[in-house]
Amino acid sequence: MPEPFETLPADALSPDLVARWHALQAQSPALANPFFSPGFTQAVGRHRPDLRVAVLRDGNTVTGLFPFHRKPGGCGAPVGGQISDYQGVIAAPDSLPDAGDLLVAAGLGAYDFNHALAEQAPFAAGAFWHSASPRADLSDGIEAWRGEVRARSSALKTLERKRRKLTRELGELRFLAHDPSAAAWQSFLDWKARSLGKQGVRGFLAEPWLAGLIDDLRATQEPEFGGYLSTLYAGDRLVAVHFGLRSARVWHWWFPTYDEELGSYSPGLILMLLCIEEAAATGMIELDFGRGTQRYKREFSNRSRPLCEGSLERWTRPCGTLRGLRKFGQGAANRLLPRKGADFTRRAGTKLLRAGLI
Repeated sequence: MPEPFETLPADALSPDLVARWHALQAQSPALANPFFSPGFTQAVGRHRPDLRVAVLRDGNTVTGLFPFHRKPGGCGAPVGGQISDYQGVIAAPDSLPDAGDLLVAAGLGAYDFNHALAEQAPFAAGAFWHSASPRADLSDGIEAWRGEVRARSSALKTLERKRRKLTRELGELRFLAHDPSAAAWQSFLDWKARSLGKQGVRGFLAEPWLAGLIDDLRATQEPEFGGYLSTLYAGDRLVAVHFGLRSARVWHWWFPTYDEELGSYSPGLILMLLCIEEAAATGMIELDFGRGTQRYKREFSNRSRPLCEGSLERWTRPCGTLRGLRKFGQGAANRLLPRKGADFTRRAGTKLLRAGLI
């Protein structure tokens, strides 16, 4: 009889396991996001040798897959670490393991998460912070989405006006869902580095594994997973670029940037609107904006998906003890401090433990 679990490097996933992965994804709408695709895990595995996949079984049936990075000291981190926008177990809702079994299966003393699906019980039980990922739900069609957004604010009407103004003053708009040109990619890198530099974030994609991964994702164009470098031109001028991920059913908004000289036209938001329209036209069920409370996410989303942050831990392991104590302290901060103070404590704990980072 097969063992109830095993761990494999990402490049050891057989075609049968990949097919089973897709079948399990299809059983839960929340797992349709590209961050849950085997393609994302396999791409990260090509650049990070510390990536493993725990394969969970009931007899001969694979009931779940759990990708993670094994860090020194027996602690685990989500696939992609700090760039991961979704985390969880690839399993049917009624086949989720409990936290202890999941850690045993992975051979970990603890596992940090910060964008886990709150609907998955092991993570909800281990959470000390809650958030949400706003999304444009297109399952009822683009006009249903437009109607909900328009009923709540004038943001869509204003953006449509700016779209007409940009066309009138700079030239006809040209949108490419995926632009393979080297010039567009270089503009994306330059603009993103400049905008992050103004926020005090230096060295965008400076880590070799991350730069290699993003380039790998950009080159991946499979039916069920790929990277999209989406561009918007006004006349002959490139005005906005976005690099994101897509599965067969979901487009994930990830790294947007734009020509800051044209900021008054909101070219980045116009590109976002065109991506939403493209997603609907190609049969996708949503464009997910990712976790955050930015104004555009609030204005252009009509649904959100609950997420949570915390850790799974085995108190008998040193890294598990540290996480358990951190969780106890964060719980006290959440009860006794205002939200801003509790958030400071949360960020400090993450930095101290390098929780979720690789």
